Amino acid sequence: MKPVYFFLCYILLFIFKSQAKPPISYCKCTCDRNSTIIELTRFALSNLPHASKPIDGSTLAKNPCMNCTKALCNIAEPDLCNGAAVGDEIVPLCFQRDSLQDKIVVEGFLLVVSGLLLYSIFKNKISEIYQNIKIRYGYQRVHAN
Repeated sequence: MKPVYFFLCYILLFIFKSQAKPPISYCKCTCDRNSTIIELTRFALSNLPHASKPIDGSTLAKNPCMNCTKALCNIAEPDLCNGAAVGDEIVPLCFQRDSLQDKIVVEGFLLVVSGLLLYSIFKNKISEIYQNIKIRYGYQRVHAN
């Protein structure tokens, strides 16, 4: 019976890995106290609301963090440094949010650990209930005369 569980786990793992999406990268542009966050996907970069000029998707690098530059920050938010001190520069910072796969793995782990803890706490009560059900609805031998 155990090989069936391992096989099922492998199939679920394969499905899980095939559905995984890479984490989304973001670029945080900071100038003095002003900052903005830009999603580094081709769609988001081609549809920036405050952009001074459109960004050509063919010029973007494959690695999203390579696109997080001062030039991108200047194009995406031209008024970012308005009101800042004279010597302040734009500081770009690339970061990634956790992927859905990471979130599912962590929440699944917490769910399994919580379930095991609850089972260990109520193990005696569960065993008692199971024995009562087994006695009440279980198979009873008929004695032959």
